[in-house]
Amino acid sequence: MHPISSQRFNNMEKFILRFILLFRGMWESLGVNYTQFKVILETKVTLENRKPITFKKRNTGKSSSSTSVIQFILYMIIGLMFMVILILIPDRYLALAIMLLCFTSMLSITLVSDFSPILLDTRDQYIIIPKPVNDRTIALSRITFIAIKLFNQVIALCLPALLYVLFNWDIMAILLLALQLLLSTLIALVFVNGFYLISIKYLPIQKFKDIITYIQIGLSLIIFLSYYLGPNLIQTIVDSHLTIEQLKFLWIFPSTWIASLQSLLLGNHSLQIMLFSLLGIVVPFFGLYACTQIFSRGFNAKIAALAGADTPLPETTKTISQSMTKRPFYKKLVARVCSSPLEEAGFSIVWLITSKTREFKQQLYPSLAYLPIYFIFLFLRTGEGLPMVEKLVKLRESGLYIIMFYLSLLTILTVFQLITQSNRYKAAWIYYVTPIDRPGKFMTGVLKACLIKYVLPFNILFLCICIPLFGISSINDLLLSSAVGGIESILIMLFLVKNYPFSKASQSSSKALVNLFILGLLGLLGYLHKVIFQYELLIWGLAGLAWLLFFIMLKYLQKDNWKSLAFDDN
Repeated sequence: MHPISSQRFNNMEKFILRFILLFRGMWESLGVNYTQFKVILETKVTLENRKPITFKKRNTGKSSSSTSVIQFILYMIIGLMFMVILILIPDRYLALAIMLLCFTSMLSITLVSDFSPILLDTRDQYIIIPKPVNDRTIALSRITFIAIKLFNQVIALCLPALLYVLFNWDIMAILLLALQLLLSTLIALVFVNGFYLISIKYLPIQKFKDIITYIQIGLSLIIFLSYYLGPNLIQTIVDSHLTIEQLKFLWIFPSTWIASLQSLLLGNHSLQIMLFSLLGIVVPFFGLYACTQIFSRGFNAKIAALAGADTPLPETTKTISQSMTKRPFYKKLVARVCSSPLEEAGFSIVWLITSKTREFKQQLYPSLAYLPIYFIFLFLRTGEGLPMVEKLVKLRESGLYIIMFYLSLLTILTVFQLITQSNRYKAAWIYYVTPIDRPGKFMTGVLKACLIKYVLPFNILFLCICIPLFGISSINDLLLSSAVGGIESILIMLFLVKNYPFSKASQSSSKALVNLFILGLLGLLGYLHKVIFQYELLIWGLAGLAWLLFFIMLKYLQKDNWKSLAFDDN
């Protein structure tokens, strides 16, 4: 039996569906077969409400109600941040323009990260596409279903701002704000889905899937940058009493056009405000028309091709001859760092699969890209207002640059949490029919591949940066932190990694306390290192001891019987 909270979320989606289906004439004018459109949407909503959460669902039989409630609360907190913008910035037009820009950006990021699989779902090719259903009906049914699923998030993000406006502005302002939020939601839907439809129409399928991967990575970086830049930008606007006329770069964003409706309500009938207001109303609906009438043509065929886009391309005679004459880079590494065929197998499997799996890249690469940004902000925030030379001196004398070494070790935790998971984990049966008599050696190869591929490049980068900026004395600091990272990796392998590489179904992690403990321990070690970094001989001695301990533990890892390794047969 589903909890009451889950029923409320499901009933809300059904209510929205019934409301949407009232506008039959509008859907038919867009070229949609209304009867098919209704059946597709009702089926999708029904199936989605029956879908369990991924984590241990088969064993517990629990619904996703708690997850929905937690997500609603988290989005409500973000909505409170949007409300703060309205409170801090006295200029109503500018405050709304920035708030709606944040709102639209948040929805766009959510659409790309969470709802892309709905628009690009290839399962329809087995049921819907073989039937006489036109491209517009399928494309628009997917966009509409995304809008229904997005509605709960929209409510959570909007509610704080609507309550603030209700008690501080007049009744017409809150009604207009509700309209502006709906238009902003439509802008986000049209922008993201329109981009996908245009890309899938004009780009090769393989290149399209690669682009989606890197867009998701880029959006993750935008979120991270916004976390640092947003408060400073708002503080600057408040302190300098800036207006929308002074921030002309905001004029290009649809959020500014939609926000101008409030200025129109307050009696500002200038040509600029009237033009922006017209754009704010026309552009969302024109985008919807373009998505359904122009860019949706051939959508069914592209979705069918998308399902087979990951099949390997046939090798030509030229490609085969090149591969036989040119030795791959990872093969050269294997020959140098692995001491047995089992180690070579573990190293090669991890190196090759992580290079070709999009899901793995989407989850890992954002955390890797955060590190250079951390370094930039650490540099900018150290000695604010000081010349660059004095900033470098302060970083060197305080040892703050050591923090970057330990921040890079956080990637190890992320790598080993992801390295065992895969959407195609059933293929892991191969591990259990091959004669792996010493699994410790195999997992040692896995460890070496992860360290060389995802940790060593950052150490080389930091070495190239720190020696010119902070001197040769930074080498021993890097050696000590690298040894700590190696020891951390072995401990994680021994106590947290319970599966062969890519042998477990992708699922939510339940190791939050363990992760916090590891992060806290790394933070403590980084702080202790910073305290003693001026004692050069002590750092060299500790680095030598740490590396000795790492190699001893590596030998133990090779000999471990790994009884915990198990095949996930869910």
